[in-house]
Amino acid sequence: MCAFERSEKGMELKMEIITIDVEDEKYPQRLLKTKNFPIEIYAIGNIQLLNAKYTIGIVGTRKCTEYGRRAASEFAKEMSAKEICVISGLAMGIDGIAHNVAIEEQGKTIAVLGCGLNYIYPLENEWLFHKIIEKGGCIISEYPPNVEPDKTKFPVRNRIISGISDAVLVVEANYRSGSSITAKYAKEAGKVVYAIPNTIYASEGIGTNRLIREGAVLVTKPEQIIENIKLSKNMSTSNANIENVLIPSNKEKKGKRRCLVDNSKKSQELAMQTLNNSEQQKEQKVKLLNEMIDENTTKDEIRKEINKDSNKNNISNIMPKEYLQVYRALSNEPLHINELARKLEKSMNEVMPIITMLEIEGYAYQPQTNYFMRNMANGEIEEQE
Repeated sequence: MCAFERSEKGMELKMEIITIDVEDEKYPQRLLKTKNFPIEIYAIGNIQLLNAKYTIGIVGTRKCTEYGRRAASEFAKEMSAKEICVISGLAMGIDGIAHNVAIEEQGKTIAVLGCGLNYIYPLENEWLFHKIIEKGGCIISEYPPNVEPDKTKFPVRNRIISGISDAVLVVEANYRSGSSITAKYAKEAGKVVYAIPNTIYASEGIGTNRLIREGAVLVTKPEQIIENIKLSKNMSTSNANIENVLIPSNKEKKGKRRCLVDNSKKSQELAMQTLNNSEQQKEQKVKLLNEMIDENTTKDEIRKEINKDSNKNNISNIMPKEYLQVYRALSNEPLHINELARKLEKSMNEVMPIITMLEIEGYAYQPQTNYFMRNMANGEIEEQE
């Protein structure tokens, strides 16, 4: 059993934390295909699961309904029975249900944290943290062990959930939920996003119904996902073939991984030119985004989302003026974030979270690291009155 002791810094682990860098064969091979994959990750538990043959990300709202609870339980149960490793974020609600059901069915699960492994967040799921390790699961984080929980880090960690999953299932999701961000990362990586439909009168169904409208695969039975995951895997590559595609031979292995590291380091160096601290950049990029991800969205906001015209130009009716100002500073040509900040006469800390939110919503496009332009696919945004 994992042993902890309380301190001013939080919960300190009495279990070895394994550091796995990108050159290590134990590094999740799927994650190498993710944009801005971490150079190293930290893990405790069964690290062989990081390259499990089949994986599925199951995510959803923290404040799930009984409908969502039943759906998450049924899908996690069937996935586990078919030896598909369940990936989620250890959060309350759908995440926790997916992890626990996988364990109860003698399946395997991986929890991805948005803080260092010397902390358990949320603390209410401390029992589940222990249970995952005891039953042969794995818990990972891209953050060093003593990094404290911070809500700005959780949207960023969602790319890890998506990155190590073959596909992502969204069970229930509110308007602008974190689950929708996980789905966005999966879609950008060319992975299949599944969503369970919900009543149009439930706030917990707004996110999933919107994902379906935008192209996610509607599912009502676990078998629909299980068949697709296994068929896709067998037709494309097995877990061993994934490694062979990335690293053709043992002789070339080190050079290829070094190339991946060098390319990622170049991206980090460019980020350092924008902010002196790359970690600060990550936090600032998602600060405003996370503030807008509110599980307690008001009925008026929900009604606006449901009734808004299909023309996205009407988003100006609910978009703050500072968003419109940043959007108008963009053009059809890539503009570096430093230049954008100077143009707006704003600080980097003010501009970065706003441009990130515009990118998430589809109004800005990042053709390369720290360069932004308008995404003309969504047309022009009208002036807010």
